[in-house]
Amino acid sequence: MRTFQPMRILIYSFLLFTCVHSIEAQKKINSKIDQSVTAAELEAHLSFLASDEMRGRNTGSPEIDIAASYIATQFKLAGIKPGVGASYFQNVELERINSPKSGEITIGQDVLKLKDDFLLLSGGSARLDKEIVFIGYGTIEDFQKIDVKDKIVVAYAGLPTSKNPVQAVMTDGPQKKRIATSHGASALIEIMALPGVPWPGLTKFLSAERMITKTEKGTEFPHLLLRNFESPGVQALKESKSSKGSIVLEAGLAGPVSAKNVLGIIEGSDPSLKQEWIAISAHYDHVGVTKLPNNPDSIYNGARDNAIGTVALIEAAKFFGQNKPKRSILFLALTAEEKGLRGSEWYSEHAVIPLEKTVLNFNCDGAGYNDTTIATVIDFNRTTVDPLLIKACQAYGLTLKGDPAPEQNLYERSDNVNFAAKGVPAVNISPGVKAFDSELFKYYHQPADEVGTLDMHYLEKFFRVYVYASYLLANEPQRPAWVKGDKFEEAGKKLYAK
Repeated sequence: MRTFQPMRILIYSFLLFTCVHSIEAQKKINSKIDQSVTAAELEAHLSFLASDEMRGRNTGSPEIDIAASYIATQFKLAGIKPGVGASYFQNVELERINSPKSGEITIGQDVLKLKDDFLLLSGGSARLDKEIVFIGYGTIEDFQKIDVKDKIVVAYAGLPTSKNPVQAVMTDGPQKKRIATSHGASALIEIMALPGVPWPGLTKFLSAERMITKTEKGTEFPHLLLRNFESPGVQALKESKSSKGSIVLEAGLAGPVSAKNVLGIIEGSDPSLKQEWIAISAHYDHVGVTKLPNNPDSIYNGARDNAIGTVALIEAAKFFGQNKPKRSILFLALTAEEKGLRGSEWYSEHAVIPLEKTVLNFNCDGAGYNDTTIATVIDFNRTTVDPLLIKACQAYGLTLKGDPAPEQNLYERSDNVNFAAKGVPAVNISPGVKAFDSELFKYYHQPADEVGTLDMHYLEKFFRVYVYASYLLANEPQRPAWVKGDKFEEAGKKLYAK
């Protein structure tokens, strides 16, 4: 045994040296990040993007164009090159849809009128004469049990556990629509059975404009909200689960909308890894200005959703401008997320960096936060990058937590899903959300979401986590991948087989 002692000592010494070297390297990077990402600078960026003067950064507004120029200027200051030839802007071709002036739904013997009885959540003109099916709350399981292909689906708004009508309409509704379309339904009608929002208030709020990409013309999926009342036709439908019916809506295109994604690039330093690209993304739009009854504040500033993500993107660009990564990085500020993920949808169909060369989408988007001890990734255990995200959080005293509400399928409600649908491994990180509770909805899509309500001490840690995670992802030798068996694994195999 004594013969092998010198070799054993040599091995132990090598391992100790490697460990110490790794710790020192991490400390050096963290020190650089600490110097680069400061609360004062973060607050300055946030205060500009979420100011009253920016009027909620609504897609198609003059103010969102100012925001786009601000982001492009920050990219340029950081030394990040333009992503579209000599320009930082990718035009996104959108069309504005006029709200229908009239419309009818027939369910059995009922004839229901637009505004009096139902409202348009999304979609445009429609003339459908179809079978109507009632499927309860329209959960994923409900859609799996009932054949809805080529049928009009009727469901209760929200989920069985829903208590918040705003959440039911703004959060649960879009996801239910995506599930309905994926199962081949022709339209979705949701019954607003939750109390708390007067129908006249909903009527005014939902009279806002809608937008589609030009490639969608003629394929708008009607998504409607029905007033809660027990008419004979609706009652019979609930009991029998099936009925004959129709939808008639008349809405014309109001013309093109000026919209653009903001793109910057930095080429990697490693001869091999620089052929692989990471798309670091965040949407920079919000919902604009809406006057509501009994509320003098009409500006939806969008500090949390998503000035936070936009500033995270800016901070990452600033850091990598001074610390070149091994992989190449696309910095992608996306427009029209609030209009149905339109900016990322457009990019995924008109990618500047070929998607087969894009090995990861690292998105930053969230509804806010209600736990300052954690960061949240709604896609825990879906890709192989979790250990790197955990390491980034630990470096700044935060714990990484997963999806706080799996039943809501949050993964498919942000821009990351348009990358995932094409096969690109995609993760979304946000400030800490432990539950969808009243604290979260106090600010989510509310005029109260202003910079003055933010905890900058916590956010400084979160932004540093984001930049460090981006650094680890851009320098990790192993290529990101979907976890075996994930919903999008097959799409990934097809994409990267090209």
